[in-house]
Amino acid sequence: YMKLFLTTRNTDQVLFKKRWLMLTYLDEKQEKVFTIMIKSTIDKDIFVILKERRLRITYPRIEILRVLKSTRNPVTVLEIHSKIRNKKIDLATVYRTINAFLEKQLVTDIDFKDEFKRYELTIDRDHHHHIVCKICGKIENIENCFTDKMVKEAEEKGYQEITHSLEFFGICEPCSNKKLH
Repeated sequence: YMKLFLTTRNTDQVLFKKRWLMLTYLDEKQEKVFTIMIKSTIDKDIFVILKERRLRITYPRIEILRVLKSTRNPVTVLEIHSKIRNKKIDLATVYRTINAFLEKQLVTDIDFKDEFKRYELTIDRDHHHHIVCKICGKIENIENCFTDKMVKEAEEKGYQEITHSLEFFGICEPCSNKKLH
């Protein structure tokens, strides 16, 4: 058994005062069992997600993943950074972490053709699209997807690993009401 302790630079004393949760992880590739100590406030799923994607478990990754799990709509890097509890995590770390998440297909980037790229978890979510208000920028999910026929046609033409991006733009009800008055 190998014990790993999750700590962060400059905050070890604070973390050791909190309650810890012990998780056991079997690394079949290395044929070792790891016992990991994490703060009890951390969702066990976050640990599992990072391990499944073979990402190192670091405090910034845990915090950024926690923020992404708590938001249902796509968010910018600046929005992620503003929602992080530990303000010692800088913006550059958020960018690096998001890039690592993109490489491991843990998040997807969404481009609404404005000046910001937005990110959304690919796990724990059903396939969906978005509608964006052209006035206030409000983003809502659209759960239905009608592209199955198109994907089938692309497969018949020999394409593989097919993905698509489909976003809608309109004016939300509150903005529509304001326009009328």
